[in-house]
Amino acid sequence: MNQFIDFDEKLYAGLRQGDEAAFTVVFERYNRLLYALAYRYLKSGEEAEDAVQYTFMKVWGQRDSFDFRSGIRSLLFTILKNYILNELRHRQIVFEKHYEIAQQGEEVDEGFLKEFESKELKEHLWSAISELPPQKRKICQLKIGKGLSNQEIADMMQITVPTVKSHYTQAIKLLRSAIEPLIMLLHAVWLYFFY
Repeated sequence: MNQFIDFDEKLYAGLRQGDEAAFTVVFERYNRLLYALAYRYLKSGEEAEDAVQYTFMKVWGQRDSFDFRSGIRSLLFTILKNYILNELRHRQIVFEKHYEIAQQGEEVDEGFLKEFESKELKEHLWSAISELPPQKRKICQLKIGKGLSNQEIADMMQITVPTVKSHYTQAIKLLRSAIEPLIMLLHAVWLYFFY
């Protein structure tokens, strides 16, 4: 057991001194575990890779200011957890913004898509849209997917513009309520396991 403590102490000392070999050992020991955790919450390979890269860059960039006594694993998990929570908060803010826009009855077309440039976020959005009632789903597909205006959608579906707006506003509310509990659950899970 003391052998592992001595090894870790040498590893921490090497990290503090900028030893790339020590950093490589840490990377090889933890990168897969961090990737698996990030992927579980972000549901995207690219975003999980970004989260892991950010974590190791932060450790390397601030290695002289970190206290490694609590363990490198704990430090890595804390950095990763904070990164993922920030990403999830950003997603929630985007949904809230579009909910407010829909409540005001404003046109939402290109701006909506620009906010959802992340591939993974688009996948979550389309998955949630596919669960909507048929008319709301169709309106979202035409508005978000094809960029049609309220008038174009009303003409195509043979309904009034206020009906389109009403269904779209309700759809945004349903999408938000479908995503928000997931974000809160993930936050609670992180707090339970890492605090």
